[in-house]
Amino acid sequence: MQKNICERWVLVLALIFCAAFNGDLSAAADNSAVEQHKPYVFYTGLESPINNILDARVQEAFRRLNLKASVHVLTSSQRALILANEEGDGDAARLANITAYAPQNTTNLVLVPESIITMEMSVYSRNFVFPVTGWESLGKYRNGARIGAKFVEKELPGKRSFLTTTVQLVQMLEEDRIDTMVDWGLVADATIENLGVKNLKKLSPPIKTKTLYLYLHKKHQSLVPELSNVLRQMKEDGSFETITKEFIFYTGVRSPVIDILEGRFHEAFRRIGLRFKLVNPGSSERALVMANEDGDGDANRIGDIKQIASNITHNLVKIPEPINFITFYVYSKGSVLPITGYQSLSDLRNGFRVGAKILEKNIPGKRTILPEIKRLFQMLNAGRLDTVIELPYIAEKIIKENNYSGITKLTPPVVNLPSYGFIHKKHQALIPEIVNALKEMKTDGTFLKIEEDVLKKFNMN
Repeated sequence: MQKNICERWVLVLALIFCAAFNGDLSAAADNSAVEQHKPYVFYTGLESPINNILDARVQEAFRRLNLKASVHVLTSSQRALILANEEGDGDAARLANITAYAPQNTTNLVLVPESIITMEMSVYSRNFVFPVTGWESLGKYRNGARIGAKFVEKELPGKRSFLTTTVQLVQMLEEDRIDTMVDWGLVADATIENLGVKNLKKLSPPIKTKTLYLYLHKKHQSLVPELSNVLRQMKEDGSFETITKEFIFYTGVRSPVIDILEGRFHEAFRRIGLRFKLVNPGSSERALVMANEDGDGDANRIGDIKQIASNITHNLVKIPEPINFITFYVYSKGSVLPITGYQSLSDLRNGFRVGAKILEKNIPGKRTILPEIKRLFQMLNAGRLDTVIELPYIAEKIIKENNYSGITKLTPPVVNLPSYGFIHKKHQALIPEIVNALKEMKTDGTFLKIEEDVLKKFNMN
């Protein structure tokens, strides 16, 4: 009897233990699942645009593993390495031998052996021009560099100044407080451009070309082979470069039309994971030439531009979803006449901008074609032209800014056609994705809202 009671108690205790143990396992499994889906955080002290490139590549690599990741940017490269080693999930970009340079701050970090980025380290100067033949060629100068680039800290000779940011280095160089600055070319070039500094020279050749690698915290080292594989795949399929490339389109239009175009294309490209920039090189014709030769596309042309200007559009392919409407109105001072087509202007002195191909082809009469639309409206206001033909947003902005009185917009418009983006043929595989993004924007209201927001900004709605 006593034996049976003891056996029953042993059984009860065993069941309780098993339940508790299973509960712990269940909780551990739940925590593991949460940990598995938690975004991975990588650190870097590298400035723009490098951190943008790293973030895009890291996100895409992890996306291909059905995981999420992001790159957090710190003002200190050294602090980024410490955080990656102590509490983060890794460092976004370091030298392959970083453990030799900073052994105390890399004890927990494991190299992903497929490179994440290759960059050039360059020398910049204001007052000196000399061939860069190695670190020794900087020996007699006052040299500046950023804190945290370990190999630079080790190799840089001469009188040395180490600062936190590239902006500080550029400012010191401009003020003659240092003779040279040594920094990643991508960062330095962007900083110099953003600050509008004109008198600094980039010496050649680069002092170093370095290949950098992703480092994972050792708690995730099981991911190393998979990450290496997806980074290699990204290089092979072209996405390694494409996802970080900034697609540059050109246009000759002015504000507010350029703002509408930029907003719409920027959003469309963002939806397909790409970066977009719109540039006005000063004239519509120059924009078309640059789009066809050096750029990635033209933002705003009528559908048959390739027939009108076949000699400078052979590399361009139409994106067949309209981006806007090209609506040219006739503006006149004093004379009010009905516009019944191009022939309405046959006996008049008509002015329009260089590069508006449809106007160049069709406007009759005595024609004045200038690169600057403001000059044409000055001539109209002074009575030296009978008409100026221009897009309404641009025309009415000029009229309002200059307080021109008596200038009338004649109706109906002489041109009213849908306009399209044209992409360089090297990128034509992107056309279906861009079309789908534009259609989505029209369906969800984003397309129209971008125009409304721009017009509100210019007090034109």
